[in-house]
Amino acid sequence: MRLIGVDVGGTFTDLVYADTEAGQTGVHKISTTPDDPSRGVVEGLTALCDKYNIPRETIDTVFHGTTIATNAILEHDGAVTGMITTGGYRDILHIGRHQRPQHYSIMQDIPWQDRPLVKRRHRKTVTERLVPPKGDVLEPLDAVMLDLVRSRLMRRMRTKDAATPELVEALARIAQDVRPARERLVGHDSFRWI
Repeated sequence: MRLIGVDVGGTFTDLVYADTEAGQTGVHKISTTPDDPSRGVVEGLTALCDKYNIPRETIDTVFHGTTIATNAILEHDGAVTGMITTGGYRDILHIGRHQRPQHYSIMQDIPWQDRPLVKRRHRKTVTERLVPPKGDVLEPLDAVMLDLVRSRLMRRMRTKDAATPELVEALARIAQDVRPARERLVGHDSFRWI
């Protein structure tokens, strides 16, 4: 089996080739292309195949990983992010009940609480309530409220914290697996605003 692993980092894109049947390996490093990381991946794959005379059609699997998102999180320099979720769940990511190193201690440093991915002022809620396990609608989505919340959120994100023109709006999808059409609808409408 012929495998290639690709890791796109902030500075370099690393590629590793392995032919498990022949016992051959090869490595290649290329500069990451920050404007379009996929371009660096394609250039790296081409260069790796040329370097080791690997016919492209014989590659069975390409594994891809990236530290770009991890670095953005660790360095706190990612896009300004907003979140729209069901009422009552605004702080669910911030609380992080199942991620606490010491579940009952109030004297601990929890990184996502003092350096959150989504600032609290950018976490908004809308009226809707779905009931597990089938996602029955207990309280319907208020579309007027969604439009109002979305427009206020995007306006706030553009004027207050837009250090970069790139804006991202994330949807916290509670019960997504039981009502995927609703989530796609809300997501599609939201991403049109970006």
